[in-house]
Amino acid sequence: MQSGKPPALPDGPGKETFVSVCSLCHDPTTPFGKQWTREQWELKVTEMLQEEPDVTREERAAIVAYLAANFRPGGKIYINWATAKDLESALEISAAEAEGIVRYRKAQGEFKSLEDLRKVRPLDFEKVESKKERLVY
Repeated sequence: MQSGKPPALPDGPGKETFVSVCSLCHDPTTPFGKQWTREQWELKVTEMLQEEPDVTREERAAIVAYLAANFRPGGKIYINWATAKDLESALEISAAEAEGIVRYRKAQGEFKSLEDLRKVRPLDFEKVESKKERLVY
C-alpha cells in the first residue's frame, strides 16, 4: 500500500456512482494504475458486481463510462500508485524496470518529479521521459 495521500479522482460523469458503489468493497484508488479499454472495464465491473443485485443497470453503465473515460490506454500514469505490472504496460518498459520503480518508491518514498525517476535502476529513462506529460505524482 502507498504511504502518501492519493491524488484526487478525476472529476466527471459517473464519479459519485463509482465512489459510492465501488468503495463498499475496495479503495477507490484501485484503478489508478489501470489503462484499460471500455470492454475491459465492462468485464471487470460485471465481475465485481455479479452478486450485487441492488446496483442498477444504469449505475453499472455510469461506472463503466467513468472508468473508461478516465483510466484508458494512453491516459494518465499514476506513478506513485500503479503496480509494477501496470507500469510495465503504461510506460512500455520491461518487468525488471517496472519492478525497479516500485522498489525504489518503497525504499525512497514517492516520486515528486520526473528527475526523481532518473535515479531508478534499471530504467530506460528516455522511455519514461517521452511520457512525462501523462505522469501524475
